[in-house]
Amino acid sequence: RNLALHHLLTNGVQLYAEKTDTSNTGVWVLNVEWRDEFAQNDEFEKISYDIEVFRTEKKMSVHNETIHVMPNKTTFYHWKWTSPIPLQCTSHSVRLRHRDQLYIGEWTPLYTYNGQDLNAVETIVYPYDQVFMVGSNITFCCIVETDSDAPVDPFPTPISNRTYITKPIHFDRPSESTSDIECKVNKSFSSGGASLFIGYPPDDQNLTCITRDLSSVECRWEKGRKTYLVVNRETKYKLNGSDCEFGQCVLREVIKQTTKQVTSWTLIAKNPLGVKTLTDTADPTHRVLMRAPIKISHVADARKVDLYWSWNEKNYASFQVICQENFSGEGLSSLVLVNLQPFTKYTARVRCGSYEHFYEWGDWSEITEFSTLEDIPEAVDVWIQYFEQNIYVLWKPLTEQQSHGIITGYNVTIGNTTERIGPNTQLCYKITLGKEKSDQIITVSANNSAGQSTPSTIIPSYPDNEVKISHIKNSNGGFEMSWEKYPNSTCGYVVEWFPTYKKKQCDVEWEKISECDSDACNTWNKSGTFVDGERYTVSVYACTNDAPKLLKRIEGYAVEQKPGKVQNLRGKNNDGNIVLSWDEVPLDLQKGFIQGYNVITLLSDSETFINMTKTKEREVNLKLDPGSYTFLVSAFTSKGGANINSIDEYSIVLSDNIVCNGTIVFIVDQMIAATIVGCSAAALVFIIITVLCYRKQKWLKKLLYPDIPEPKLAGKWITKGIYCTQMTEGYLKCEIQEVHSLEHPAMPESLHGLDLISSNSKVFPAHFYQNISESPVDISYDPVEKLTSILENPSYNLTMPEPVDVAQISDLTLEMQDAYLPAPNFVQNNLLVKDSESYKVIVPSCGLIKDFDGT
Repeated sequence: RNLALHHLLTNGVQLYAEKTDTSNTGVWVLNVEWRDEFAQNDEFEKISYDIEVFRTEKKMSVHNETIHVMPNKTTFYHWKWTSPIPLQCTSHSVRLRHRDQLYIGEWTPLYTYNGQDLNAVETIVYPYDQVFMVGSNITFCCIVETDSDAPVDPFPTPISNRTYITKPIHFDRPSESTSDIECKVNKSFSSGGASLFIGYPPDDQNLTCITRDLSSVECRWEKGRKTYLVVNRETKYKLNGSDCEFGQCVLREVIKQTTKQVTSWTLIAKNPLGVKTLTDTADPTHRVLMRAPIKISHVADARKVDLYWSWNEKNYASFQVICQENFSGEGLSSLVLVNLQPFTKYTARVRCGSYEHFYEWGDWSEITEFSTLEDIPEAVDVWIQYFEQNIYVLWKPLTEQQSHGIITGYNVTIGNTTERIGPNTQLCYKITLGKEKSDQIITVSANNSAGQSTPSTIIPSYPDNEVKISHIKNSNGGFEMSWEKYPNSTCGYVVEWFPTYKKKQCDVEWEKISECDSDACNTWNKSGTFVDGERYTVSVYACTNDAPKLLKRIEGYAVEQKPGKVQNLRGKNNDGNIVLSWDEVPLDLQKGFIQGYNVITLLSDSETFINMTKTKEREVNLKLDPGSYTFLVSAFTSKGGANINSIDEYSIVLSDNIVCNGTIVFIVDQMIAATIVGCSAAALVFIIITVLCYRKQKWLKKLLYPDIPEPKLAGKWITKGIYCTQMTEGYLKCEIQEVHSLEHPAMPESLHGLDLISSNSKVFPAHFYQNISESPVDISYDPVEKLTSILENPSYNLTMPEPVDVAQISDLTLEMQDAYLPAPNFVQNNLLVKDSESYKVIVPSCGLIKDFDGT
């Protein structure tokens, strides 16, 4: 039997590689087939075979295994083995032997599957251009051209004379690009390489098939995890055996709306790394996703609009549909939208679905635009303001949603008198009330093209003094109020607020709160509209059938800030203590409730801090040691003290009660003593200088103010002077008395008493001697000298022209000890001689007049 089995195995063993689409670039599975004619007659239920695999050239065993099979009536047996390296890398040999419980047969001869290393003509790497799953460990081999070639890393291990392998390489990341392995040969400098693709098998899921036109089926699904395989390696799809693409799988089917029709759909997703199969089963009429309506039109009213459309699918005409806004009907093609806002622009679109078996809403139609018509306005919100003994009615402008159109004006009615107010004027009106009760009812209404709003009525009163004003603190950016429910309230409550110290005409805010039974109607909270550091007055009124009833009033700050300056800081000395006092911060600059004052004491010279006193009063008594001090006073609120620019700072000399330089300074006895010593020293120096100047006065006079020499005439002269008196019509009369030298012979008696000006006098125009006193003036100078001075001629050696028919008179020589001769005051200030003008000069000489022109 052993011989027969050996013969059969020897002639019946076949080796072949498992064929794939990438067999030429790398194959791993080796198939072994053989037959055993005696197996069906074996007395045992199982047959065993030992199988061993070798790498042929090195005769290295790489795998051995014992398999157990059932006796095969066809006498054919099959075994496959997956190699850790591609079968192309080197030749592999297989041998078998039979084994049972009694005998172990002999090994068959080696059967060989030849590798590509036997006839390689170039350096090549296996595997190449293949796809592997992420996480794979791959061993590469490099086949060189000759036995003498040896590749460098990463191919360190030879498995045949011309084949070298790597250690298993781990690929843990997917990539849409290739991963390359290169093989370089040392001697021939030739090289080969391999490119791989690393990714995932298909992960498609959630197959759902629907119908859109009731005549075909569209199937859709989710791709799931990305495969990273591209370029003819991506996933291929088949739906019920028909090729399709993702998102475009459509099957034409006959769908009956009147009968139940359950259908199954199978999707196969396949790529080089695996296959995924998805199935879905449903009645297509229960999976209707309708297409969008077309040709949308409308007819609009003030508060509703009719929409119309068409369908582009004929099967929809008999299909029960429902459209949004809960309109339903067979082949529905119109609907009415109600409760719209008047005078408002709208955009609309329509989508529908199956009414009987709703699946999901279909596609939206294109957007259509329309506007509703105008309607009468809503009632205006009216309120009353009391400002400086006047009453004003105010109302808020209507919003677009309230006006229902374009406001054309307002009607204000007081009793039986109505006045029309334009839409662009201030929404505030000063009113004058009549004596009758009917004349004290005010109504306000708004108008547009559709008509007049319902009148809003209010009855004024003067409630300002009805309640006590309380302060609210820590408002946290707003105000919160609560009040007890008023039993006579018929229309809710009104909360009013305005800046306390900046109240203006028609500048007040209010908010109305509707009447209800819960406590929420008796509370009010407002924030975000108030100015930080601004004080507000907030009031609550009850709305009644009569005038509003003031219930509560508070004042406070939404957000407190640091205050401004205190005013009029002053101080005084009170028995050695300093008493400081000041006026409060102006109300509009307090910016919060004043909680107290900080009084800081500093040394004036060094600004050294002494102490700080806190007080709630506007006066403080400080006891200090002798010294010079500066006092700083500032108010503080819950946000802290005033900024440095808002701290009041003054000076005062307490001994004299004199204020200077903005800081209160306390000057003690030592400072007064130092001042007295300084002043005494200065007085002593002044006395010494005065004594020295008195003793040296002659020397100083000669040095600083020398004597001015007088004119000196040669010889001895007797002069009696010239006398001038004021005459009428602006003329002066001057008389010259005798003047002659004692050294010359006496004149003839006929000439004695003769004036130098003939007829004993000469009359001159008043402008010649301006401002001369009427009283005669005695002048002791020579007449010639006087007239020369009048003409402001500085020359004292006057050359006299020769007299005509007059006895020769000795020239009078005028001598001066100095070149300076001051002119008489009554002449020097009254004659103005201009340059380059002609004057006539009259020179008196011995009773005759000689005149000449000169420039």
